[in-house]
Amino acid sequence: MKRTIFAAAILCSLSVAALAADNVPLFTSSPTVMVRSPNPGKLAQYYVALGFKLKQGSETGTNGFVLENDAGVLEVLKADKNLQVAPPKTSRTQQGVVTIFETTDVEAVVARAKAAGATMVEKWNATEGPISIYYIADPENNILGFAPRHHNKNIKTP
Repeated sequence: MKRTIFAAAILCSLSVAALAADNVPLFTSSPTVMVRSPNPGKLAQYYVALGFKLKQGSETGTNGFVLENDAGVLEVLKADKNLQVAPPKTSRTQQGVVTIFETTDVEAVVARAKAAGATMVEKWNATEGPISIYYIADPENNILGFAPRHHNKNIKTP
């Protein structure tokens, strides 16, 4: 039994080393974020109220918001007719995947979100510095994060 486990450990180590040596794909960024909605026009109005700049708008179809310097896109798309809108959330940890947008004025985004009817605003403070990220649920309970511009020195944002 011990030899089998040892042999499996060696094979796993060799496999990891082989993968590292291969030409694996390079992941650079995720510039398009999509939120699906049964009412994309109404949800897009919320994101306009937050300060996103609408590039393409439709009451019933795709609404596209372009980030500064064309560095990315937030799209509010028509959902499948059988979509069940997520129940209200009380914490950022109830969302499986969260996208964090950087902004020049996090406090203004938070104020705009509250004025536009945000259903949840949660502030997270980094332990290693004076950085706070706000997690905000939109009217359909999708949670997005908002951080100060250049909040992470390891990420080269425009």
